[in-house]
Amino acid sequence: MNNSIVQYFIKFGHLVLPGIGTLNWQKQEAFWENNKLNAPKEQIILEPIFENPTSSFFTFIAEDLGISAEQAQLQFQEYMDDFTCKTIASLNIGNLGTLHKNASQYSWNNLYNSSHYYKDMVPDLAENSPEDTASGKPKKGESWIIWAVIMTIIAVSLILFKFL
Repeated sequence: MNNSIVQYFIKFGHLVLPGIGTLNWQKQEAFWENNKLNAPKEQIILEPIFENPTSSFFTFIAEDLGISAEQAQLQFQEYMDDFTCKTIASLNIGNLGTLHKNASQYSWNNLYNSSHYYKDMVPDLAENSPEDTASGKPKKGESWIIWAVIMTIIAVSLILFKFL
């Protein structure tokens, strides 16, 4: 069951936990500030929004486990009852985090830290070094001229050879 609800959360970005709240994946886009590109930020938070899972949730779980939607609903209810009936308990939601219960208080320990994956960036302006401009070699962009002259000489000599 745990793997199925983790897959559902990853695919849809939210997970309704009846009587507890809703896990939501919040995203903030990258933005420019003071000549620096601030990295995007992502986090998973537990919001006290009390609602029931939708039928699409149970359909997803049923397809993932290979059972009927009604059976998926019963198994999910047993899974949640096993957690909520205890006074002190922890429920790992894959590598995303852990839901803790102490009496009637629920808390979320987020294990997903987007700063491990996204870093702020400061653009560095490239400067031409004196060595680049002082060398006598033609730049790569100028070498096509040499090849064009060589090909022209060969073509003209072949045309003259044919007429002579």
